[in-house]
Amino acid sequence: MSRSTTLLCAAGLLAVLILVAAQPSFACPSCYGAADSAETQGVNWAILSLLGVTGTVLFGVGALFFSLRKRALEFNRRFSDRLN
Repeated sequence: MSRSTTLLCAAGLLAVLILVAAQPSFACPSCYGAADSAETQGVNWAILSLLGVTGTVLFGVGALFFSLRKRALEFNRRFSDRLN
């Protein structure tokens, strides 16, 4: 057998062994707990805060590229006769 076939067979065998040996997993207490508990509400607010920060940063990056595009178009409009 070639080396790639041997590696592929070994990876397949490893995947089957992992699936056979897997144990059922259970949710952690904060995820499994009551929906109105203080811990769950804190986690929800943390997720919303992280989404808000990520959205703000992405909006800023988009605004930066929009501004750069606008400036490049204005530069080309003003100096197009000098560039040729």
